[in-house]
Amino acid sequence: MRSSTSVSDTSSARPLTIGERHARLRRATWALAIGCALVAGGLEVVARTGLDRASKIQRRMVAEYRSAVRIGQDGVHGRHLLVIGNSLLDEGVDFERLRGSLGDRFDARRYMVEQTVYYDWLYGLRRLFNEGARPDIVLVMLGTGHWLSPNIRGDYSAQYMMSRSDLPRVALDLGMHPTQASGLLFAGVSKFWGARTEMRTFVLRHIMPDLADFMNMSSAVDHRPMVTQDIEPVLASRIARLRAVTEAHGTQLVLLVPPLLNPDDGSDALMAAADANHVAVLRPVTSGTFGANLYRDGFHLNETGAAQFTERLIPVLLEEFATDPRLNAHRN
Repeated sequence: MRSSTSVSDTSSARPLTIGERHARLRRATWALAIGCALVAGGLEVVARTGLDRASKIQRRMVAEYRSAVRIGQDGVHGRHLLVIGNSLLDEGVDFERLRGSLGDRFDARRYMVEQTVYYDWLYGLRRLFNEGARPDIVLVMLGTGHWLSPNIRGDYSAQYMMSRSDLPRVALDLGMHPTQASGLLFAGVSKFWGARTEMRTFVLRHIMPDLADFMNMSSAVDHRPMVTQDIEPVLASRIARLRAVTEAHGTQLVLLVPPLLNPDDGSDALMAAADANHVAVLRPVTSGTFGANLYRDGFHLNETGAAQFTERLIPVLLEEFATDPRLNAHRN
């Protein structure tokens, strides 16, 4: 009896052949690949069906984008004014107050995406026009530093702001190496990959509600002065490119200078570069004019500051649009 058991155990523990090992490895590899595909597919479904609904920021951004795409095409009367920018626009302009003051003469709409800079909007406007937007006027509110930035928001822009066909040009403009360019192209296809940072931030904000305030407190503002003769040629070139995009669709480009706490904001160079391109620039408040008490974090205006800036912006807008003959011709 003991001898029979010993023989059976020895037989069952025989070494696997090379073919059997390869077969097991193939099965394990396929199981791992299928598991990874299921996880990736699940994350993609969550990103496509959940993020834009669950996140208040995303719901607002998507709604503004859809409204911007329809401007000039959905039968709303008035001259079609599209105001674009980043958080300086969001926190610096009381847009409902502005829209109400413009009245029925203007169909004013906002499209704001946080953390965006020049290249985001160069290609973001290309996509808007390609998808049907037909504003009479595009008003761009970016700081000079944003105009000079060599970056974009990242994969988020590839997914939400840019056309897939433009992504190779974006990679070339940004001087990306092949690995970075591949990631950008993939972000244009996969919503999960393009919005993964936003999904992580959404979760963290629910776990740590004070995260945004902490990040604002810990963020540093760059106070280094900008030298006009160094930055004006770059600004002129970039304004010319953006103007070419808008004028190709019969749209007038106008720039709005945000009021920063730091007076050395480079806006003189921005205004000179715009003038060289025959682009109107509005500067209702010169940087350094408002006191620190009107800023939330030394960079963005607080509610009181935004109210004061908006009050100064409204008459400047009305005067500019009333007297500039390039802006008076309403598209038929």
